[in-house]
Amino acid sequence: MNEREAYLRKMDAEKQRIDARIAEVEAQSDIRKADDDLKELRGVKERREAFHRKLEEWRKRGTEDFERGKQEMLQVCDDTNKSLVDAEEKAGVRRATYERKREAELRELGAQFDAWDANVSQTRAEDSLLTKQELQFLRGSFKSTGDALRRLMSAKGGEWSRLRQEYEASWRELQENSRKIRADGADASQSPPSPS
Repeated sequence: MNEREAYLRKMDAEKQRIDARIAEVEAQSDIRKADDDLKELRGVKERREAFHRKLEEWRKRGTEDFERGKQEMLQVCDDTNKSLVDAEEKAGVRRATYERKREAELRELGAQFDAWDANVSQTRAEDSLLTKQELQFLRGSFKSTGDALRRLMSAKGGEWSRLRQEYEASWRELQENSRKIRADGADASQSPPSPS
């Protein structure tokens, strides 16, 4: 294998690596939602396509002016990689922002549970907004939602998207259970006592 063939193989490997990195950035579904993010990802994809075209041109060109072609390939490859690094950093910032917001929501809900727990401890079960059993149920749901968030925070790429969906489903279920139990408690406190 001559130097040109070896370099072509190296560039083919780089092409696969770039495609894989773009796929990982794309796998974070929130990137596809914002217009700015779409423009950013479009720019990365355009640089990737330029890299692919330059590689094909160079492959067809043959052996003439190998060094100039090699320098052009290095420049296009560097441009594509710089664009990808920027897109990956921005995706990481967006993911971290999303995760911080979810952490704050969980802490707020945890504080509500603590307040309800204190209320349950201070009053008789019939007069409290939540029974101990209801509070234990909500605490279990809260714990599983927190666990889902911790798994989400250590995930990347397609796994992050899947775990984000699991977390959001767990969060919606937790909120719905919380609303339902509060509504049941409010209904019970407003209804007249049943005749014995």
